[in-house]
Formats: sequence, structure tokens, C-alpha cells
Amino acid sequence: MYKVLIADDERMVRLTLRTLIEREAKGFSVLAEAKDGDQAYRISLESKPDVIITDIRMPGLTGLELIRTLSAHKLEPEYLVVSGHDDFGYAQAAIRSGVADYLLKPIDPVYFSNALGRIAARLNSKSGRRASRDWMWAWKGYAEQAAEAIWELNEDGLAAETARLGSYLEAEGNRPDTVPDERLDYYRIVLNGTLQELNRSGLPLPEWRLPEQPAGTAELKEAVQAGLAGLLEHVRMSRNWSYNRVIQTVKAFLEEHYRNPGLSLKDAAAHLDLSPNYFGAVFKRELGQSFTQYLTALRMEKAKEVLLDPNRKVYEAGDAVGYEDYAYFSKTFKKYTGLSPSDYRKSAMPEERGG
Repeated sequence: MYKVLIADDERMVRLTLRTLIEREAKGFSVLAEAKDGDQAYRISLESKPDVIITDIRMPGLTGLELIRTLSAHKLEPEYLVVSGHDDFGYAQAAIRSGVADYLLKPIDPVYFSNALGRIAARLNSKSGRRASRDWMWAWKGYAEQAAEAIWELNEDGLAAETARLGSYLEAEGNRPDTVPDERLDYYRIVLNGTLQELNRSGLPLPEWRLPEQPAGTAELKEAVQAGLAGLLEHVRMSRNWSYNRVIQTVKAFLEEHYRNPGLSLKDAAAHLDLSPNYFGAVFKRELGQSFTQYLTALRMEKAKEVLLDPNRKVYEAGDAVGYEDYAYFSKTFKKYTGLSPSDYRKSAMPEERGG
């Protein structure tokens, strides 16, 4: 029987996990429960569990800190991370560091059972022989590059990555001492985690799942490649829907904040929870001009409105649209309209004298 330590500060979560293990999980028994990271650490040193199911956020040591601390003591249990939706990216960071899998709250009994099944296979492999983990670095790289190609809608790049993965699958499938299922599952975890890290805009992305076990290696290769190509198309469709929302949102944001002299692309990107580089690329592609060009044009059009108000002074126009330096504003306005601010007022309001 493999010994399991449950570490979570929520009593109901601990009870649910214990119940699922005792009722459904063959070959596993609950060694102990810990309500915080410090207690889990002490129990682990004393009892050396085979599996630790840990919440990502706990009092005392967090889940990641617990894993790192135990690793420093040369303990190598299998880890199953539990997290809420708000901690998803945090959990993925742990998974990409070698953690077996993650569970989102509320716990899905079927997924939990499948995760334990995969852990049992790894533990059985460890008990028979210490399999080399050199393959993990290669497969991690394959998954990360495939995820980046999917996110960038780079069909040629994805085709190259999946072809390379397909060749690896064929090679592994011809060797009886390898465990393709374990490697593909790790690939799945890293790919999904990388996509979530790239997806700062919150696009509605599905989690890529492994295909049903095909009859042979060739069928498995085709199923994986088709699944990843389908995920790229989903990203494309989600983007097409999302871009309009992004542009409308940022237009409203700029309409409200254009008077702020310090307003920048980074501010607008942060408002949308996007990386500045990604936001800037989307903005230019969708509107045909850079963020700076759009903001300048918006400010100049607003300045025109100020200059057409006979109750406002000419020099007030720059300050009203976010320019603290009137000389710089005047130069920018003339470049945009072909006229200085005072000449623009005279041409638009010939009866106006002075200002």
C-alpha cells in the first residue's frame, strides 16, 4: 500500500480526499492529515509518505515551499497539487517543476481517480527500477514550443513541433522499456500550463486532453497532431471574438484617461491584463496604427474641441488633453493639423481675435 499524506487547511477538502481514497483508490491508504504546511513538513520527515496531496496555499509553508523544502532533504514523494481557480497559474508553475498533476476545487472524483492511477504507475515503475528522467527536459521543450506556436497561431511552427513529437513517439513506441503514456501525460500538463501562462488576456481556452488510446503508434501520432491543430483553431476563433472586446474596452479607457500626461501603452495593457508587447501587436493589427499614434490623434481631436470654445484660452488646450509642455503640444498639433493652435482657432473662428 502506498502511503498518502493530505495537507490542506480546509477540513472539508481533507475529508473529501480521505473519503475518495478509502472508497475508490486501490493500493493507497491515508497515512495522516495536516492542516498547514509546517505540520505536513514534520510528518513527511518522520513518516516519509509515498504521495503528498497538498493545497497550493496554506498557513505556514505553502505547497510550493513544502515541495522545495522536502526536496532539499532528498525526499521524492509523488505530489498532487490542489488549487482554486485563482491559484491556477501558481499550480501550473509547480507542475512544470515536476509535480505529478493538479486538482481544481471542487474535487472531481473521476479526475482524482485517474490522477491517482497515473501516480500508481509511476510509483510501480520506481519500485521496479529508477527510470531515467532525462526525457522530461526534451518533452518539456516540445510542449512549450508547441504551446507558443499555438498561441502565436503559427501553423508551420506547430506542424514542425508535432512532426518532431510524432517521430519521438514512433521511436518510443518501438522500445519496450519506455512508458509513452507517462511522457504524453507530462507533455499535456506542460502544454496546458504554458498556454495558461501565455493567456494573460483570459481567452476562453479548453484544456487539451490526451486522445483515447489508439490501436497503434501511427494512430496515436495522428490523434495527437489533430488534437493540437484543433486547439490552434480554437485559439484563432476565440481571438477573433475577443479582439473586438479588447479594442472597444481600450477605446473607452483612453476616452476616460487621455487627459493624464503619464498615460502609456503599459497602463492600457495593465487595464486589460495583457502583456504590453501582445497588447501593442493586437492594437496595431486591429486598428492599423500604433497605440501612440491613436492616442495622439485622440488628444489632437479633443484639443480641437477646446480651441473651438471661445471661453477657453489657446494655451489651455495642451493642458486639457494631457500635455504639460505647451511648446511640445503646439509642435505636435501643427504636425497633425498643419496649423498652430492659434492659427487653427483663427481659421475655424475668423471672428475670434486674440486668445
